[in-house]
Parts: sequence; structure tokens; C-alpha cells
Amino acid sequence: MSFRHLPSLLTLIIVLATPAVSLSAQQTPPVQPKIQPTPLPPPVELPLPPEPLPGGPAAPLTADEAARIALRSQPDILTATAGIEAAAGRVQQSRSGLLPTVSVTGGYTYTQGRLTGGTGGTGTGGTGGTGGTGGTGNFSTGSNASNWTGTVTARQLLFDFERTRNLVRQSTSLQRAATANLTRVQQDLVFNVKQAFYTYTQDTRLVSVNEANVRNQQAQLALAQAKLNVGLGLPSDVVRAQTAVAEAIQNLDVARNNASVSRVNLNRLMGIDARTPITATEAGEPPVTIDDLNGLIQGALRRRPEILQAQANLQAAQFGVSAARAFNAPQVSADVSAFTRGANFPPKQDAVSIGATLSWDPFDGGFTAGLVREARANVTIARADVERQRQVVTQDIATAYLNLRTNEQRVTTATAEVANATESVRLAEGRYRSGVGTFLEVTDAQTALLTANTNLVNARSAVDQARAALTRAIGAGLP
Repeated sequence: MSFRHLPSLLTLIIVLATPAVSLSAQQTPPVQPKIQPTPLPPPVELPLPPEPLPGGPAAPLTADEAARIALRSQPDILTATAGIEAAAGRVQQSRSGLLPTVSVTGGYTYTQGRLTGGTGGTGTGGTGGTGGTGGTGNFSTGSNASNWTGTVTARQLLFDFERTRNLVRQSTSLQRAATANLTRVQQDLVFNVKQAFYTYTQDTRLVSVNEANVRNQQAQLALAQAKLNVGLGLPSDVVRAQTAVAEAIQNLDVARNNASVSRVNLNRLMGIDARTPITATEAGEPPVTIDDLNGLIQGALRRRPEILQAQANLQAAQFGVSAARAFNAPQVSADVSAFTRGANFPPKQDAVSIGATLSWDPFDGGFTAGLVREARANVTIARADVERQRQVVTQDIATAYLNLRTNEQRVTTATAEVANATESVRLAEGRYRSGVGTFLEVTDAQTALLTANTNLVNARSAVDQARAALTRAIGAGLP
């Protein structure tokens, strides 16, 4: 045989030997790893409340509907409303000092008395004889008396150097502050409810993401097991796949618990039973038009309830200074009294008196000066609070604007990340099926896909929360 036929002979030997090797491999059963399957537990659910809540959430629940339920049910709203009523009562109390006052008094007395005594003496006779001696003896007298009295007095303040009127103005300003406080409580409650609502929808979406991850990991486990069964895979691939399934189930349990806790927190903020089942819609927060950020800030400085409340408190403090200065000023009031008395009812002896009263404490040991000093300090505090609230409003709008713009960019980036991660999983699984890739590439790609989907859910929820924050910051947002 010549050397030129040697390559063909080697090729024939290799071809003839290949089926024998494959047959030998097929006859050897693959080594199965010892793995512990991970069961998928059912979700943990709260028991239903014993009685359905009247006026509870409708299905599906929107963020605005959740806010309306909270405005109807939250005790904080009742507290703030009662604060307005209490402030109105104080206005009425202070205003009463400007109006006439009428007092009525009446009385009845009954007097019973008794007097006991004796008389005696010696008489003197006339001329020519001796007079006889006077006798002695006891006597008693008694007296009973009834007396009816009645008085009606009307009093009107005439002049007190505006002290009472300044007290009325002060209490009226505090009433306006209480009204602004109610609006602030309402806006804060709506904001907190919306934040909790979007946190709940975020956690609910993450449950779906983790459920998809569990299904993908289980499919990849089945793929690794199938390749091992035909002798083309490694036992370590099956172990790695089973570990990934267990981790995915663990993450799903955590996501489900987070969603349940978020629902409980949302129910609490809405003022309903924590066990009440709710279903949130996927509709997000409406966009906020931001054509002129500086204009939004100026508008918020005019209408934010925190600013209005601080300004009303400042005005009340200024009226308090004026009232304190006139604390010991002279007061002039007019009195009209009608008086009647007599033994019978109704009495017949009537009298009318008209007069004026001047009261003044020129020396009070420095008490008035102390009141004025305290009132001026309150003005300084109130003025500082106005400036602080202005800074807070500006900061709220600026922070919400930055968060909104940044999170909108995150949504764009995360959307591209999901698309690329999905393609990476497809390619890694294809390479592994064809035998040119490793299972580690598949698990890494699946982990990256889970991270990308999580980032997208978080970014979308952050956009909704930032929009709600900006809506509140500009002084809007009450449904």
C-alpha cells in the first residue's frame, strides 16, 4: 500500500470507530446528582374581616379612589375638622366681649321674730291720799316678714383701647390657620395614600416578575436535566439549576410578603380594616405639566396650605401684641339696672339705675410688660416659620422635579435593559442546547433578566410617586 492511501484509511478507521464510541456512551447511564427538590408554597393570605366595611374600596381600586376613601374614613380628618370648630368657638368667646351682657338675679327671704318682757312700778297718790302700787307682769310680741327682690342688669363695653377687638382679630386669624391646617392634613393624607398605593402596585408587579423568574428557572432546570439524561449535560448543571430554582422561590416568597405588608399599610392609611382585600389598577399617576418651574414655585408659595397657615399665625401673633399692650388700659362700660322688691309677689317697689364704670390698673407689677414681651417673641417665631415654610415649599418642588426627571430617564434605560437581557437569555439557552455554551451562561443571563425587570418595575413606580409628590408640592392633588 502506498503512502498516498494513508489519509483515506485513517478517515475510514475514524468513521467506523465513531458509532462504537457513541454506542458505548449510550449504554452507560448518566450519573444523576443528589438534589433536594424545592416545593413552591402557596401565598400566605390574611383572613377576611367578619363584616364587610360599608363604603369600602371598589374593584379595581385607583389611586384617586383610595385617596377619597381615606378622606372619608381617616380619623386625622376628623381631628383637623374639630380643630376648626374649636377655633370658631374661641372666636365666639372673644367676640362676646363686644356685645351687651345681661344678668338677672332674684331672691326671697322670710323673717320670723319673737320678743318677751315685763312692766311694773309704784304709783304716787294725789293730794290727801296715798297712791296705790302698780302691778307687775310679762308680755310677748312677734313679727313675720316676707321680702321678694329682683334685679336685671345690662352692661355694654364702650371703650378699652381696642384690646377686645384685637383679641377678636387674633382668634379669627387662628381660625383661618385651623382651616389651612385642615387642607394641609388632607393634602398630606392624599400624598401618603398615593405613595402607599404605588408602593403596593410596585410590590404586586414584583410578585409577577418573580413568578416569571421561577417559571424560567424551572424550565432551565428541565433543560439541564434533559441534557444530562441523554449524556450531553453535566450533573453540576442540574445542581446549579436546582439551586437557582430554590433561590427564585425564596425571592418569590419575599416579594409576596412585601406585597401583603404594603396592602396592609395602604388599608391603614385609607382608614379601613387591614384584612380588607383590594385589587389595584395598573393605571399610573397623571402627568404634571412643567412648562415653567419657577412659575409653579411662585404659585405654590401663594396657595400651599402650610404657607397660608404660617401667615395666619403671624397675623394672629401681631394682633396678640396689640392686645397685650392694652391689657391694663382703662376700660369704660355702661350699666343699666332695674331693681324691684316687696313683701308680695310680684314686688311693686321698682327702681331703675343708669351709670358708667371706669376700671384701670395703672400699676400691675410688670405683668403687662411681660405679656408684651412674650407676644413680640411669638411674632418673631411666627415670622421665622413663614420663611421656613417658604423654603420647604421650594425644596419640595425642586426635589420632586429632579426625582421625576431622573426616574423618567431610568424608565427609558430599564426598558432597553429588559430587551437586552431577554435577548441574552435567548442566546444563552440556544448556545447551551447546541452544546457550544455552558449552563453558567444561562444562569447569569437569567439573573440579569430578573435584575432588569426589577429595575423597570421600580423605575415606573418611582415615576408615579414623583408625580404625586410634585402634585402635592405645587399645592394641588385633592381628588
